[in-house]
Amino acid sequence: SGAALNAADLAKPLAALHAKLVERNVASEIAGQLVRDVENSLLGKQVGALSSVSKLVRKAVEESLERILTPKKSVDVLQGIELARSQGRPYTIVMVGVNGVGKSTSLSKICYYLCARGLTVSIAACDTFRSGAVEQLKTHANNLGVRLYESGYSRDAAQVASEAVRQAQLRGDDVVMIDTAGRMQNNKPLMVALSKLIVMNKPDLVLFVGEALCGSDSVDQLVNFN
Repeated sequence: SGAALNAADLAKPLAALHAKLVERNVASEIAGQLVRDVENSLLGKQVGALSSVSKLVRKAVEESLERILTPKKSVDVLQGIELARSQGRPYTIVMVGVNGVGKSTSLSKICYYLCARGLTVSIAACDTFRSGAVEQLKTHANNLGVRLYESGYSRDAAQVASEAVRQAQLRGDDVVMIDTAGRMQNNKPLMVALSKLIVMNKPDLVLFVGEALCGSDSVDQLVNFN
């Protein structure tokens, strides 16, 4: 038989866990949430005489991370595309995120995935700000063999997206992938412009592309892009 773990038993290993997470650039808010989750799962747990508290904490961390990283709901894109098709319209996906995280490249990978499943995809070049953005998408579109809708630069991105969706519907395309300009989450005018694009076009799915190494800033990015 063993004793039940209490807060005093866990204080030292949990403090070490929190410090290690923060040292590894995990957002303090997330580190705190993880530590609390681990503590709640271990309080009152029976531990044998030969058991190590640190090993129990490690196992609890793994289980907690799995819970946190498991989506609360699934997104079945292929099923969504079929539903949109039955409604006589294209399924629309908007890619958003800060500068230089790989939105256009990620968009192209998704295009490849969808094309491989026999779907007709078109791309809307709605990054009308960054020099070379349209040319980059032209290269991707040519390599993938998909249509690209573009109106050059200095255009209203929301309007470009709307026109692209309308053209795709007339052609009978299954999916429209909408690329957007990268922007920092604290740039209010650019965030307002992105909100306009979303509200005006009501996409089926908005995908945020983030950078795994940005640490604490990722929380701020997600909160502001949501």
